[in-house]
Parts: sequence; C-alpha cells; structure tokens
Amino acid sequence: MSADPQLSHANLDNPVEIIVSRTFAAPRELVWQAWTNPNHVGRWWGPAGFTTTTHSMDFRPGGCWRYTMHGPDGRDYGNRVVYLEIEEPSRLVYALSGEGADDSVSFRTEVHFECVGDDGRDTKVTMRSIFPSAEARDFVVTDHGAVEGGKQHLANLEDYLAAMSAGDKHEPPFSISHVFNASQEKVWQAWTEQSHLVRWFGPKGSTISHAALDLRVGGMFHYCMDHPNGMEMWGRWVFQSIERPNKLEFLSSFSNGDGEITPAPFEGLDDFPLETWTTVTLVEHAGKSHGTLVTIEAKPFNGTQPQRDFFAAFHGSLQQGWSGTIQQLAEFLSE
Repeated sequence: MSADPQLSHANLDNPVEIIVSRTFAAPRELVWQAWTNPNHVGRWWGPAGFTTTTHSMDFRPGGCWRYTMHGPDGRDYGNRVVYLEIEEPSRLVYALSGEGADDSVSFRTEVHFECVGDDGRDTKVTMRSIFPSAEARDFVVTDHGAVEGGKQHLANLEDYLAAMSAGDKHEPPFSISHVFNASQEKVWQAWTEQSHLVRWFGPKGSTISHAALDLRVGGMFHYCMDHPNGMEMWGRWVFQSIERPNKLEFLSSFSNGDGEITPAPFEGLDDFPLETWTTVTLVEHAGKSHGTLVTIEAKPFNGTQPQRDFFAAFHGSLQQGWSGTIQQLAEFLSE
C-alpha cells in the first residue's frame, strides 16, 4: 500500500442512484479478490462497526450470497445478493435485497474496478446503486444512512487491503465499539472538554479527583482517578492527532502526580506496556438507530515482545474496564 487513497465521495445527482467511489493503493487483482472471495469479503463488508456472518455464497452469474450483518447497536440485517454479471477483474453487477423481517430494501449495484495511477498499480472502485424509484433511494438514505454507510464500506475495504498486503501478520489491537444516542458533536465534546471528561471517564464507581486538560497536539490530559477500594491512580494522555470531530489519537500511560510515566500500579502487571497508542474514532452510525458510533482501539507503543504478548492476553480485562467506562459515558450523554 504505497500511496494515499483518494477519499470516498458520493454522487446523488440522479434521483434513483447513489454513486460512491474511492481509489485504493492496491493492484486491481487484489481488490477484486477481496470483493469476490468468500474467505475475504465477509471480513470487511459493511459500514463501520458492522460484522458479517455468511450463510452461503455461490459466486457465479445467477449465484447467491446470503449473509447477516450485525450492527454495533445490536440489530441484525438479513441480506441476499444475486450475482447478475461477472467480468473479472473489472466489473461486477448484483441485485441486493433484505431478507427476514427487514425486506424493505432492494436495489441493483454495478461495481467497476479501474486501474489508475502512473503505473496502473492503484485501483479506483466505483459503486453505482440503482433503485426502483426516488422514494426507494431516499428511504435507504434517511432510514439506513446509505451514503455515509457506503463511504464507511469502502474505508473498511482500505483497511482490509492493507492487512492483505501485509500478509495479515500484524498484531490486532484491542478494540471496542458502541453506538451512542447523541450527535457526533456532542460526543466529541464529551471526550475533549475537561468539565465533561471528569464526569464519566473511568470504570464504574471511580471518580476523577484531579484533572488538567491541554487539548493540542503534544498537549496532555493528566488526571487522578479514585477507585471505590480507596486506591488512587494517576494517568495521562499525550495527544498525537486531533481531527475534530472525527478522531483523537493519544499515548496513554500510568503516571505520577508530576505527569511522569510510571509502570502499572497493579500487582501482576509487570509486563504491561509503559505506553499504549490509543485511537478514538467517531462516525455517524449507518444503521436504523442512527446516533454516533465510537470505536476505541489500543496497541502497545514501542513495547517489547513480552509486553506485546501480555497486552494481547489482557484484551479481556480491557474489554471489561472499557465496558464500564462506556456505560458511564452513555449515562452522561443521556442527561
């Protein structure tokens, strides 16, 4: 993946169409494989936060792919794709419809795979979805967030292509997602304003007794967290990237009262990495419940192999801790 991708963009000029395109720094054959191979397509398919379970896939003209998409809000969406035309590796046409309780969506999609770039090693993918009426198109735009979902769909493909190019040997980060019933701007404020952060950040039952927030690249959020058992714990975030209102990246670590990095203060965590690179992304939830999808990812920063191994085995404990924190954020946003 040598070049930066062209960001996804959508075209709604035709009242019965949605056109979404994106350019990938990957050869066309690899992009085609990711889109059409049953071992790959279900691993990236769908908007941000969605996962896919394939029930059956028969990739040929007239064949059918049946799958269920699981939304981060807990909703399931049954889908049926019938392949109409296959021109490897340049063109794919299929009809998509809902199955089960959600059968209100039905449209035809043409996907074009075009070699672009100076050496033809990049690939432009254009998805053209055609609906039976303007009302049908507007329904998926307003009810299912189809435009934003299409952009996120291709962004997921970009991430998966990077993993394919790397041989899928990278260590997966810790990841947790949640859909909040609040606007993206409101959730962003909860993460970036000190008066908000101190009211929800931390596991259930903990409180923030000291906080200082300097929201800028290189700035720090330095805090003291009091736990119900009486333990006092200091921590810090050093901001690496701030993209309002979409993404925060920071180095997270335990610290002392002076803001200096310290090892984890808990027994049995001798191999916990001194610093973790944490990424918090906020996107519109492309599902029927709408709201804002927040995804938190963390991975060791400059960690030794024992620290990376320990962190990978510690994902379950992180899941438990962040789940309580997310619950507090949801309660705070509902106030």
